[in-house]
Amino acid sequence: MICFLTSENYAQELNVISVSPLPQSLSALPQDPIVITFDQPLDVSSFNENSFRVFGRWSGPMTGNFNISGDGIIGTFIPDRPFFYGEVINVRLTKDIIGTSTDPLTNGFGYNYWIKTKPALLNLLFNSQIEMRLPGENLIQCYGAYAGDINDDEYSDLVVVNENSEDIRVLFNDGSGNYSAFILFDMPNANRPSTNEGSDFDHNGKIDIAIGNTQSNNVSVFMGNNSTVFENEINYIADNGVRGITVIDINGDGWDDIATANRIASNISILVNDGTGNFNAPINIETGTSQETAIVATDLNNDGYTDLIVGAYNSNEIVTLLNDGTGNFTVFDTVSINGSPWMITIGDLNGDGNVDVATANSSSASVSILFGDGNGNLNLSDEYSVSDFPLAIDVGDIDGDGDLDFIVSSFTGANFMLWENNGSGIFNNPITYPSVKAGSCAIFHDRNNDGALDLTLIDELADLVILYNNTPILATEEVVTQPPLTVYPNPFKEKLFLSRSINSPITFKLYDLLGRLILTKIINETNSINFTNSHLIEGLYIAELSYDKIITRVKVYKKN
Repeated sequence: MICFLTSENYAQELNVISVSPLPQSLSALPQDPIVITFDQPLDVSSFNENSFRVFGRWSGPMTGNFNISGDGIIGTFIPDRPFFYGEVINVRLTKDIIGTSTDPLTNGFGYNYWIKTKPALLNLLFNSQIEMRLPGENLIQCYGAYAGDINDDEYSDLVVVNENSEDIRVLFNDGSGNYSAFILFDMPNANRPSTNEGSDFDHNGKIDIAIGNTQSNNVSVFMGNNSTVFENEINYIADNGVRGITVIDINGDGWDDIATANRIASNISILVNDGTGNFNAPINIETGTSQETAIVATDLNNDGYTDLIVGAYNSNEIVTLLNDGTGNFTVFDTVSINGSPWMITIGDLNGDGNVDVATANSSSASVSILFGDGNGNLNLSDEYSVSDFPLAIDVGDIDGDGDLDFIVSSFTGANFMLWENNGSGIFNNPITYPSVKAGSCAIFHDRNNDGALDLTLIDELADLVILYNNTPILATEEVVTQPPLTVYPNPFKEKLFLSRSINSPITFKLYDLLGRLILTKIINETNSINFTNSHLIEGLYIAELSYDKIITRVKVYKKN
């Protein structure tokens, strides 16, 4: 069940009561608006690009237009350009948003959703291999990689992080899904860099990169700019052995902070953004586990605050830490798994609207799947055998069937294994993609913007970038959602209401998650749909609203 803060919790505060697209949903189109419904009218001047931050995992910081409707309680963000197919969208509302009664959105509000992909194949075709060494170079050990639109041409470029040569090498997308010669940026403060994450730390509209150094306490930050791509490396202190890194707004101020998992120090660190893109001294937190190695940030308990999930390498555990909204974290749940988690990734794997976890367990040649309950707890669902020494894992809807598949790398097995989700979080039909010497980083992203997820793979002993191409099965054009059409509240009980700025009759259809039509209604002037006698059971449905060949689809939650 999806629950947000309500005025019953904090009588004098502005609160979010519903969002569209829904948290963790995979059905949004690239140009769909983001619609937030509040429990009181907004101060129009407070709802703007500074208080409403949107970042696509690969498309980067998104600009757009803002409007307020529905008697002042519905705020809509309309993106200036399409998001990338298959990417995760991070939405962050800051505590600077206030109601007309001057009540603030205390501690802000944040959530994630996914852009849908087009139907495609699981068996991808080999494209090419890119040599990452300069002439005469020996092993540079390409390890981590980030796929993002570094030069703002609306194609995903590639930043490859190299452990031995201690540098990053940026490859620009040529517009067809291939890459040009790389640009090298040295890392003089680094000590075997690898883990990385993108953000816009200084709010200049450019993608920045934070990189962890596995053999020191350093976090290296490259700030993006319009002239040199990146500025020189800036060094910040976390704690020893930075193996995992994630971006998180811990206190709702709209400025992205950094969290690290430190294997040698056996703790995690929080580096708080000072509001200029620089970071304060680390706040170190003990999790009660041993050799923290992997870390991701997400809202685990559906309260609008961003929490942390940490993988402990030595104690073979996954631990959740819940955020109280002010940046104070409390260890909430610890789950044992069969193996040492080297990397973890997240998404709604079983379609219940809650965040789940997939782990690459290096010591046991396995992947663990843990389902979240929406309250902060994780439950081990299943474990899958893969090739020896799995290092990296990523999730994405590579076949476009509305669920998240996973790919995992194998260092000593020298391959990558792609597993298909059957829609309920059960994985089967593994397909093996070979590497040359060692399987390292694995990334799902749509390199050529055709709507199907491609594969970009890293071999860290051969120092190669390996490209596999996917092709959509159906070439039909998507219908773009029009922003004036929204439904609220979400979740709903007896009624759904329609917010619109058009006078045309609207056809409303309700489907279950199997695609079966439940209800059809023509809406003329009432702008509401009554479900009192419909006998709908509690759960997720797809609401479709159409007029003049324009179709809007959104997941809605019926609660008892």
